Amino acid sequence: MIRDIIEIDEGLCDGCGDCVRACPEGAIQLVDGKARLVADDYCDGLGACVGECPQGAISVERRESEPYDERKVMDTIVSQGEEMVRLHLQHLKEHGADEWLQEALDYLEEKGQPLPKGWDECAGECDGLTLSPPAASAETQWPIQLHLVPARAPYLKGKELLLAANCAGFVRSGLKDIYGDAAALVTACPKLDRDVPVYAQKIAEMVDGGGATGVTVVTMEVPCCQGLVRLVQQARDLSRRKFPATHIVLTRQGDVKTMQRI
Repeated sequence: MIRDIIEIDEGLCDGCGDCVRACPEGAIQLVDGKARLVADDYCDGLGACVGECPQGAISVERRESEPYDERKVMDTIVSQGEEMVRLHLQHLKEHGADEWLQEALDYLEEKGQPLPKGWDECAGECDGLTLSPPAASAETQWPIQLHLVPARAPYLKGKELLLAANCAGFVRSGLKDIYGDAAALVTACPKLDRDVPVYAQKIAEMVDGGGATGVTVVTMEVPCCQGLVRLVQQARDLSRRKFPATHIVLTRQGDVKTMQRI
C-alpha cells in the first residue's frame, strides 16, 4: 500500500539514538552506528521521531510499504511494561490517530490489561493562559516560510521573530496578533521541511544581520513540533548575542497551553 512512513538519511545520522528513544513502537534501531527503520509495519508514519533528531536526518515520505500493524505493535509494547504502553497511547492521542488508538484500547481490554495511569491526562502545566483577540494589522509581509525569507529582510529589523509551526496558524486564527505589528511572522515545519539542517544558522543570521530583537516560537502540543524549539536553542548558540526566546505551546483546539522563557 502507499502510505506515509519515515525516511532516514544515513549521511546525516550521527548515531545519537534520540530517535530510538522517541519511538515506543520499536520501528527504529541503531545498526552499525546508524539509525535504521527495521520494520515498516511497526512505523505508523506519524513522525514523532522527526522532531527528536538533532541532525535533521529523519523525514516523512509517501511510498509503497507494508501497512502499519497496531496489534503487532501492541504485542511488543505490552511486554516492555506500563510506561511504554502509556507513551504509545499518548502518542496516538496527541497525533489524532483515533482509529489506531481505539484498536490499542480494544487490545488491552481483550488481554485483560489495565490502562496505564495518566495516559490521557494533559502533559505539563495547563495554566489557562489566554491571548488577546485578533486585532487588525497595518502591516503585511511576504514571504513567511523560513526557507524563503531573506535573513536580512527589512521587515525583520526591530521586530520579534515569531517562528510558528505551520499547523499553528491554522488552528489559531490571528496568530501574528500575539505581538501585532511588533512581530515578523515566519513559519516552518521540522517534520516536513527539507531545509531543517540549515534553519538554526538562518535564525541566528536573522538576529545578528537582520536585526530581529528576539524569537518567540509557537508550536502545537504534539511531539514533532519540538524540533523548532531545538532549532531556536541552537540558533542562540550560533548567534553573536544571546537573544531572548519564548516558547508558546498551543493545544490542538488552538488554545494556549503553556508560555515560558526558553
